[in-house]
Amino acid sequence: MKRGPVNRRRWIIVCVAAGVLLAVGIGAWLLVKTVPGVARLVYGNPPAPTAGPATCQSEWIAFETQRGRFGDYEIYVMAPDGSCLTNLTGSWADDVAPAWSPDGRHIAFVSVRDTLSGKLDLESGEIYVLDFDPLAGRPVGEARRLTDSPAADGWPAWSPSGDQIAFHSDRSGNFDSWVMGSDGSNPVNLTNHPGDDKFPAWSPDGSKIAFASDRDGSYDIWTTNPDGSSLVRLTDSPARDRYPIWSPDGARLTFNTDRDGNQEIYIMSADGSNPVNVTNTPEIEGLADWSADGMRLVLYSERKKDKDVYVLDLATGQWTNLTNSPYSDEYCAWWP
Repeated sequence: MKRGPVNRRRWIIVCVAAGVLLAVGIGAWLLVKTVPGVARLVYGNPPAPTAGPATCQSEWIAFETQRGRFGDYEIYVMAPDGSCLTNLTGSWADDVAPAWSPDGRHIAFVSVRDTLSGKLDLESGEIYVLDFDPLAGRPVGEARRLTDSPAADGWPAWSPSGDQIAFHSDRSGNFDSWVMGSDGSNPVNLTNHPGDDKFPAWSPDGSKIAFASDRDGSYDIWTTNPDGSSLVRLTDSPARDRYPIWSPDGARLTFNTDRDGNQEIYIMSADGSNPVNVTNTPEIEGLADWSADGMRLVLYSERKKDKDVYVLDLATGQWTNLTNSPYSDEYCAWWP
């Protein structure tokens, strides 16, 4: 059917509108690829980080949770009793693996906010740092990007002095444990081995870095000096021993292992002796960090069929569910 003048004008208007929308979409995509932190504009403004009450706590637990508006992971903090719950990141993309600086004023974490999809299972993560006010329980300013590599960088861990961050990366072709300045400068490969060396953790006195390696077939816990010398193997199991975390006094480490058939938390002495299963449940338990007095652990567990954050009292064996939510709450870090 022949179009009249009115229909022709309508057709022109539709074409122009479509062109404008296409141009806006391309511009937004370019912003995502070129300007850090602008990726969140693609899906609209995210909810603002939730501010905690002033002078809420001088002790905090950070964790990752899948409570984001788009099903993404966010970094939250809370008091050790589960109160003062605060969203720190409020990003549109996955933010995971929080790590406290020794003074509690900075949190390093892994994010894919400067990628197109914003999903950690589709993109390579980078390490960021966000300032935090531990007295007010609030984030301060915007997150800063510390690494910028086409490889996957993850698992940040601060040195006791706060001037360095250990992390793992596959930028050398496989995963190695690295150390860089707390501003992202001068990255150095510590392990430099064809096996995967992951999940580094600094000892409280700064003399050792523990990590998990599959260089002999299965994952075991090893230690090295901060310059990469003096490798020592702490565990020797056909199972997967991973995620070492030092106790505050440096005398013990927690680690996660499936040597009993499912993921459990073990504690061992710093020399690898006396490994003890401290969770011993039929459910999956994740990595565990220590309270400042070394008497409690914070960890995640699937004992309620979804992942919640718990505190385990090592003296009494009492478990306390801190989050008790339908979301996936995991990867916990305790400060101080």
